[in-house]
Amino acid sequence: MQEREFIASGREVWERLADAAAETRRRGVKRMGAPALERMHEDYRRAAADLAYAQTHFPGSKTQAYLNRVVGQAHGELYGAAPHRLAAAWQFLARDYPRLLRREWKPIAVAAALMVGAAAAGWIAVYADRSLARLLIPEQFRDISPSQLADTKQANAEGAALYPVMGSYIGVNNVQVAIMAFAGGITFGALTVYAMLQNGLMVGVLAALFTRAGAGVAFWSLIVPHGSLELPAIIIAGGAGLKMAGALLFPGDLPRGAALKAAAPVAARLLLGTLPLFAIAAGIEGFFTPTAAPDALKLVVGAVLFGLLVAYVLVPGRGEEEPAGV
Repeated sequence: MQEREFIASGREVWERLADAAAETRRRGVKRMGAPALERMHEDYRRAAADLAYAQTHFPGSKTQAYLNRVVGQAHGELYGAAPHRLAAAWQFLARDYPRLLRREWKPIAVAAALMVGAAAAGWIAVYADRSLARLLIPEQFRDISPSQLADTKQANAEGAALYPVMGSYIGVNNVQVAIMAFAGGITFGALTVYAMLQNGLMVGVLAALFTRAGAGVAFWSLIVPHGSLELPAIIIAGGAGLKMAGALLFPGDLPRGAALKAAAPVAARLLLGTLPLFAIAAGIEGFFTPTAAPDALKLVVGAVLFGLLVAYVLVPGRGEEEPAGV
């Protein structure tokens, strides 16, 4: 693409972004309507991708200098002002993040299919042949006796004081898994796919192992309360990794580096929004799961939490959706 054609294709977005940044600086973020801020955010993403393209194809040009200035000013208004950070964080979690999840549903759905498919395959294999469990699960789980899980209430009562610490440890570990799934995007998705399959397989194998031993309800009562938030969070992180992998595998008209640079901010926001889910899940795992509450109650709590998560994804900002393709 020639520079003149490039300018013609992007001029309207760039000028609109420059005007929006000036208006935001004059009025403040709080006085800007949600549609205007959403439009500004989308224009910022497009202009950032165009800047990456200009840096590659038109280095040192006036076009690159102009885009540097416009993108820098817009970034400062959207992310840099300290007084706006708390309000911006609340807006992100309360409305923008659910809309982002709906907009980026395709890579998230692929990540979910990988994890659920691996869990189903693991469950079927081990339920049919228990000896396969030792081949399919990590070494630290190979010597667990199903009778231990059946007696978890007694064990939990004896070690309840340790669960807050364990919950914190497990929460940090799961964040690390999510980061691995996210960062795996730069391996063209190979590491992301591995993370999804490995986590799904482990859940499915363990579920089948304990179901065969008659401890299925006890097993799910330990998994569902926190897993109702934790597993979706890992899937979202996997979707973020696949978002970057998609940019590398299918860059379109952009060089791979520019395509990745354009996709990375979206993927990073997908990962960022999972942190509250991991924090809540860790608290549940540390303070509710080990209690002597009936298994049925634990399952109900997990189901309610998952229902609330689904409502959170589907409802906020629904009436303010931008037209497809914007």
